[in-house]
Amino acid sequence: MSNPVLEKARELGDELVKSKELTEMRDAQEKVMQNQEAKAILDQFHEKQKVLYDMQNQGQEITEGHKKEVEEIEQKMMDNNLLAEFIKTQQSFEKVLQSINDMISQAISGEKESSCESCCPSCDSGCDA
Repeated sequence: MSNPVLEKARELGDELVKSKELTEMRDAQEKVMQNQEAKAILDQFHEKQKVLYDMQNQGQEITEGHKKEVEEIEQKMMDNNLLAEFIKTQQSFEKVLQSINDMISQAISGEKESSCESCCPSCDSGCDA
């Protein structure tokens, strides 16, 4: 690879693989996949999500009944300890990715970091500054 930007992207990817957030998310995901009940709830959620996505793409209205079904599945997910942990670790990793994206956007636009918006331990954005 001769492009320094791509080399930095590779380095970033290598560091992300070693991150606590990704490790915890993958561990939680593995536990979900090994548990029949948790996996069934997750599969049910993905199937309902796909159905609603297809309905929207076809111009069909998503009714309150459909929304209620999704809320019920989401509640099942939160009531399942393995799924709740997986969701928590997934959100933590996504927060890291968002912080990275914010930093790249700021660098491209020439904006300076604000004190607590993108990188601050007190706001738990996942940065070690």
